[in-house]
Amino acid sequence: MKKALSPLTLTVIVLLTAFFTDCSVLKDDPCDDTTMPEISAGIKATIHVLDKDRNPISNQQVNLHLYKRPCGASAKGDFDFSGPTNALGILETTVAYYKLRNTDDEVWVDAYAVNLGNGSAMANSEYATYKYADFIPGTVKEVHVYIYRDF
Repeated sequence: MKKALSPLTLTVIVLLTAFFTDCSVLKDDPCDDTTMPEISAGIKATIHVLDKDRNPISNQQVNLHLYKRPCGASAKGDFDFSGPTNALGILETTVAYYKLRNTDDEVWVDAYAVNLGNGSAMANSEYATYKYADFIPGTVKEVHVYIYRDF
């Protein structure tokens, strides 16, 4: 005749299974699959503010925000730049460096032309996102962001 497992035996089996099970199977981090060797990523942004005919707008106040969004984490590594555009409608940043360790790490460039006149902050802004694969270790990535006035 078959014997059923006693509650004590069943409890021991469950506890042993829980103690000897690999916890990483239960807590799978989605970023583990995209981990890469760490690189130092340099970025320099040039913001161009132009009118609808592509003519430069000089003395336009621009606020610029560079930051990193690591895979599975909140934004960090904030660099803020602010100032007027030059006669060519350009504002340039210095170089900001980030450590990237994952193909899903992102570096954001967020530019806002203050009171440009397009009707909303969103219409007066542009942003660009760059990932691990967009950077070459040991070099500085130079990016150009264009903000256009609608009139």
